[in-house]
Amino acid sequence: MRRSKKQKLFNLGIFFLAFVTMSYLFVFPYHYKVSFSTKQPPGVVFDHLRAWPEFDQNDTVQVANQDMALYHSLIQNIDHPKGALMVDWSVKRQNDSSTRVEGRFSAINETLKEKIRLPFGQSFVPQSSIALTESLALGLIEKSKNFKTHSISDTIMSPIFCAYIPVHTKEAKKAEGMLRQISTVMNYIKDNNITLNGDPFITVSHWDPDAQDLSFDFCFPIDSLAVRPSDPEVRFKTLSSRRYLKAIFNGNYRISQQGWYTLLDYAQRNEIELDPEIIEIYRNDPHEGGDSMEWVAELLMPVKN
Repeated sequence: MRRSKKQKLFNLGIFFLAFVTMSYLFVFPYHYKVSFSTKQPPGVVFDHLRAWPEFDQNDTVQVANQDMALYHSLIQNIDHPKGALMVDWSVKRQNDSSTRVEGRFSAINETLKEKIRLPFGQSFVPQSSIALTESLALGLIEKSKNFKTHSISDTIMSPIFCAYIPVHTKEAKKAEGMLRQISTVMNYIKDNNITLNGDPFITVSHWDPDAQDLSFDFCFPIDSLAVRPSDPEVRFKTLSSRRYLKAIFNGNYRISQQGWYTLLDYAQRNEIELDPEIIEIYRNDPHEGGDSMEWVAELLMPVKN
């Protein structure tokens, strides 16, 4: 009787071991998982991961984006010298001060063999996964040194009348789009002796975060009573007074859209509904140079009524 009970326990143990082994080899969806935490909001982290194929391509490692769920998950294929990899990134807000990033790495070729090699320390996946994730995390730290978004507040902005010119560009080319058009607006203002009434700003009328497409009006505040001769390119409008969620951005205006993610994250965590329009007011002239971390841009997103 005692022997029969031991045999049953032994058989149960063998069954459990076989079940775990089969699940590991044929069901478990990845080979190795690496994670890290950051103070940056999910949008900034996701944008960094998505840009990996552009900023970190080299002769030995090539990265290509595949499927993605905006600000939450991203699948990438990696052509690595030791073997092709796929990584499934997960980005989640951990608490009010940190975001957790997890990368689930899998070998694309010889998947079963790599799983067998893994427990014996013979698979290339763990070491490669750790090195790649460490490089990305350090890159995010370096990137974060170049900008700061802070002092979020609820504000009412007074009406502004402005001369503007519409611009359509990719998100990363926002600054170039403004540079191409600034002479058009400024020459019109100077040639017609119109006085500026404040700092230049943009109003984003369309932002497609998936395609990273951007349409905005590049605006210069002027007196609404000023004489305004007709022009084929320069237009005019009044920005009406309304309530906004506002943040201060320090850094190069080329990357000021990084601050948008902080505003969106703040609104989501505090259950504030925002309209899609975005305003950036530039308080410094980049042509004067200086430390870009001392430049100030006010970022505003309208609160839904």
